[in-house]
Amino acid sequence: MSDILDPEELEALMAGEDQNDPSREKYNLARQDYAIQRLIPALSLIQSQFATATRDRMREFVSTVDGVRVDKITVMKFDEMLNTLPAPCSISVIHGLPMNASILLAFESDLVFQMVDRYFGGSGSLQKGQRELLSVSEFSFMEMLNNALLGDLSTAWKSVMKSEPSIAAQYSDPRMLDSIGEADSLVATRFIVNVGEFTGGLWSIVPWSAIDAVRDSLSDPAKPASKASSAAWRERLCEGLETAPIELVAILAQTRMSLKRVSLLKVGDVIDIPSAEDVVLMIDDTPFMHGRFGSNDEKLAVRLTGRSESNRHQH
Repeated sequence: MSDILDPEELEALMAGEDQNDPSREKYNLARQDYAIQRLIPALSLIQSQFATATRDRMREFVSTVDGVRVDKITVMKFDEMLNTLPAPCSISVIHGLPMNASILLAFESDLVFQMVDRYFGGSGSLQKGQRELLSVSEFSFMEMLNNALLGDLSTAWKSVMKSEPSIAAQYSDPRMLDSIGEADSLVATRFIVNVGEFTGGLWSIVPWSAIDAVRDSLSDPAKPASKASSAAWRERLCEGLETAPIELVAILAQTRMSLKRVSLLKVGDVIDIPSAEDVVLMIDDTPFMHGRFGSNDEKLAVRLTGRSESNRHQH
């Protein structure tokens, strides 16, 4: 060592780092950018499949679309997205991911202008002048194009998307988005779209919280996840179940009679029924509890007296 390092260097090495140095930062293996790196292969597979399908779908509108390919997958904050996608652009908020998360499908302004101009028979000339909103025809065309891409989006994200995607809102200015917090981390994928000699950008943006919740499914899209869900995911699932509305039906009285007698019923006939005081509470046509019919605070009410036989056996 003495042949390589001088005494001052050896002393500095032995002293080590200053633990109080504010510039000193530990590497956290749980931080988001590290987790994203582990998911890059799975995300690349999903986005490559979407890129291929998008190319074919966009050709149905503009035949000069030569190709769509993945450019990069990055993590950004909301303010970074504002700088990346200046108005006017086309942003569609698409529902369908778990936990009420949304996918943002965003077309850069120059790509919007190219697609619209060529769709209506133009040569794809760039727009001149500054403006912050899309025209009515541009907005309508992008709405039509985004609706056509929903099926391809569902196929690409089939390992995690549990419901049919739908467009909840469409904007031409990202500052109008209210579904994303400024502190939220976003997983953004940029696609390069070639239209003739023109090259533009298409973005697919997903909140990191939605990716994190289904990372096991993303790790192997070919089969369902075999690992147990995270504690946070189970907690949010339980909260969702506890707040889910159910229909509780109180059966005041029931009776049985022959079909022949029913067919002979007429206005004024009297049907004998058991006492209406005994009430059966039903959930989805299944007996849940028994009760007594009465009133409470001048309102009709049922006092619970016990569980039904089937419900008691389940508990």
